Amino acid sequence: MRLFKNMSGFIGYLIGAAIVLPLIIIVWNKYFLKENNNAELFVKPYTVNLVEISTHIPDMKGLPVGEYPYEEKLVNTKIATKNMGRDASNRSRYAFKDIYDNVLKKNIRIVMFDINRSFWYKIGDSTVIMKVNKDDLNNPKYGTKEKPLICFSLKSAHSSLTAIGNNVEDNGKIYKIDTSPEQFEYNVYMYLTYVMPKAEFKERFEKK
Repeated sequence: MRLFKNMSGFIGYLIGAAIVLPLIIIVWNKYFLKENNNAELFVKPYTVNLVEISTHIPDMKGLPVGEYPYEEKLVNTKIATKNMGRDASNRSRYAFKDIYDNVLKKNIRIVMFDINRSFWYKIGDSTVIMKVNKDDLNNPKYGTKEKPLICFSLKSAHSSLTAIGNNVEDNGKIYKIDTSPEQFEYNVYMYLTYVMPKAEFKERFEKK
């Protein structure tokens, strides 16, 4: 009798792992995780409607121990399992830094996905050329602390800074940062798909 109970429990586990759990994952991915899964249709129009602005990035040296010159969040791009429940989810690093431009009188958020963390130290204390969406720049709703302008691409040139732990050293070399077109489009796609709130996405793109 105990054997049958054990067998029924094992069969129930197999059914749950092989059928029920995958169905839950499929439903979660489709309806809850990838809310803006049509974003790729709008990436190109977004990336060509640009204006370049020059602004200054504050110095990022001398931060207290444990503090970094950017914020970072893990974004789940796909929930999945393998090997009977072992986590195999896909995640990306959404990193950003907010600055205030004294000329435009607007808040700007620099957004990058899955790049080397030393990037944030290297752009400190420099004047950069940012690419921002022209419609956003002209929209008074954007540029506040709650809804900053988003910059997915920038370029700069100044003395190179090297991050060693929480310390930053200046090696005196000149380097250039220029976000590649591929990284730019990737940043836009990831932000529109996984970060931009669903209501804002629908208002901006799907109602047009």
